[in-house]
Amino acid sequence: MNINKIRFIGRYIIKDNKPYFSYSGCGFIFSIKPLSSPYSFTLSLDSELKEHDTQYIVIYINDKFYSKEKLLSGNNKLTISLDNKEKEVIIRVIKVNETYVSSIYLDDIILNNARLIQTKHSNKPLIGFFGDSLTCGYGLLDYKKPDFSMEGEDFSKTYAYLACFHLNMDYTVVARSGISMALKIYIDQLFKEIYDTVDMFNKCEVDKNLDYAVINLGTNDNGAYSLLKENQESALKEFKKEYIALLERIIKDNPHVKIILCHSMVLLLKETINVIEEVKEYINKHYKNPCEVLAFVPNDEGGSCHPYYTAHEENAKLLVNAVNKLARK
Repeated sequence: MNINKIRFIGRYIIKDNKPYFSYSGCGFIFSIKPLSSPYSFTLSLDSELKEHDTQYIVIYINDKFYSKEKLLSGNNKLTISLDNKEKEVIIRVIKVNETYVSSIYLDDIILNNARLIQTKHSNKPLIGFFGDSLTCGYGLLDYKKPDFSMEGEDFSKTYAYLACFHLNMDYTVVARSGISMALKIYIDQLFKEIYDTVDMFNKCEVDKNLDYAVINLGTNDNGAYSLLKENQESALKEFKKEYIALLERIIKDNPHVKIILCHSMVLLLKETINVIEEVKEYINKHYKNPCEVLAFVPNDEGGSCHPYYTAHEENAKLLVNAVNKLARK
């Protein structure tokens, strides 16, 4: 396997001499030339899991959905046989579960009656998604179920993936369920601590060429704020400070980026929404980067009161319109 012929999606590093992925939606694209028919490729993937027994990938062949595959802990070998007569076949593999419960190493791509050829460089615009469970796709396939399941989480059906598909753009993702920008509630890390990592812990080179940044954070800050009995004003100030600091870091790393601040995929307090509006005003006043706010349609019909996949489809359309509008600025 020559990794120089592979194009990677989202963040990855070389760890233990293998490409390593962890965030939702990361993966890889490779191209093969069939030598005779039938032919096949085998993916050798090392799956790491925490708290659960399985994780999932989705496979696209020539930009069409082919299958969703289950990975167990340890090494998995998935063989796909084909018999079409195309001169070049492009395979895209997407990791659909999130970072804190799963990671994947690409161990090898084994070809039979085919050879690996150079995957073409992409000239598509690039969107960076910075988010929490809403961006990971938590619960979107589990209609009104009370608990999380790996089967019920699927990044390829999120507002983020669907919007990029319709926009014909590439993406990269930094997201973790339960994470806050300033007001901790579910986990002991803040978003700024995972911003420059490949998996919340291992450092990696951050994206330097984002055309758009879509921020869908604040849900967990909102939850923490709603529980406060005192110091509410100082909590909102801290939330605003950290939100601005995140955007300033993104702008520093991507000087020409255009920004969309999303909210209300689940219901938020007006105080939280007001802060997001204030952050937009601050960025537009102090920077040349266009910054807009997008109010999503709330929904709680998925697992653990998260949005159901139909809500992701609806909000993907809103995001497509928002990106197209911003592109004209």
